[in-house]
Amino acid sequence: MRINIAICDDEQKSLQMIQKELYHIADKLKIEIETYAYKEGKKVLDLIYNEKEDFDVLFLDIDMPDVSGLEVAKKLRQKHLDIILIFISAYEQYVFESIEYNPFRYIRKNRIEKELMPCLKAAYQRLEEMQDSYMIVKTGEAEVRVKHSDIMYFETSARKIGIHLKNGEVLFVRKTIKELYEELNDEHFIKIHSGCVANAKYIGKYSNHDITLDNGEHLIVSRTRIKSVKIALMNYWGNQV
Repeated sequence: MRINIAICDDEQKSLQMIQKELYHIADKLKIEIETYAYKEGKKVLDLIYNEKEDFDVLFLDIDMPDVSGLEVAKKLRQKHLDIILIFISAYEQYVFESIEYNPFRYIRKNRIEKELMPCLKAAYQRLEEMQDSYMIVKTGEAEVRVKHSDIMYFETSARKIGIHLKNGEVLFVRKTIKELYEELNDEHFIKIHSGCVANAKYIGKYSNHDITLDNGEHLIVSRTRIKSVKIALMNYWGNQV
């Protein structure tokens, strides 16, 4: 597995040093990596946010002049992108503020030689775990590899299950809700009524009768499941802080 790594730092010297260290560490760990260096937060945000590039890991300097690393992180998290986010800074006072954006690690520039190796090793392990979070969906004669995190929800539809993806595509499979739910075996998926299961990742709001997804779509919650849905959502949101 090769890791695509983006590094964003407005200081050229710092960029070169981080790149050099990453390749040195990757060689020691026998990990294949490809790095891409950027000096502007706006540039890296455009590439990742608009899906022009597919990076696995982003090393992000916090203190940058055009767009701060925290602003970049905020935009990425608003879009629910799964990129592994690692903050790099010469200033430790940003640690608590950065927690809001659920970073994977926070590395201090003056200790980068010590902290970078365990960080890259842990990121690689996380990516290996994330690779397993896929399922093969058979739709007619085709087989589609679908990432769990791309599924917004799935529901019964004319004796089939419609799997609604974040890109707007709907895949239809001949399974039952129970079969697909058990096949996923993913705690992020919440059964909201007997014929529908939603991914907590995309739920932005709930009421006593429905949930609202990030795309504005409303899904009905059965009365018997209101309490369990609320508890599952509060637990999920609590873990994201």
